[in-house]
Amino acid sequence: MGEMREIVDIRTVDAAIRIGGGVWFGLCLLAGLLMMMAPRRASSLERGFYLGMIGPVVIGLWSLYSWMTRYDPQTGYYGLDKVWVLVVNALIFVVVGGLYGLGLRRVWRRAAPVGEEGTGRGSAKES
Repeated sequence: MGEMREIVDIRTVDAAIRIGGGVWFGLCLLAGLLMMMAPRRASSLERGFYLGMIGPVVIGLWSLYSWMTRYDPQTGYYGLDKVWVLVVNALIFVVVGGLYGLGLRRVWRRAAPVGEEGTGRGSAKES
């Protein structure tokens, strides 16, 4: 048998996240543009853009995570064995996810047509 190797290496995962994030952004923006052409859906571009921004945000968070958990043989730094790295990563992901969710809810409510069921101004749930 030959030398044992990882099934998937970090470069492959990194490339997949970067390509996937870019494709996601483009698809959501395109969907928003297409939905904008429908009657009474002028706010769909804003929704598509906000949803599409998940791609670049994931790319940024992945880059930060990769940097914090890196291994540097010259200095001996190894981020995966440090508790503070885990705590900081967890806090960053929870805060970014929470803020993004609140922002998405605000965009969805503001962009919803009056009377749209379940969201937006004039819905029965807000009364």
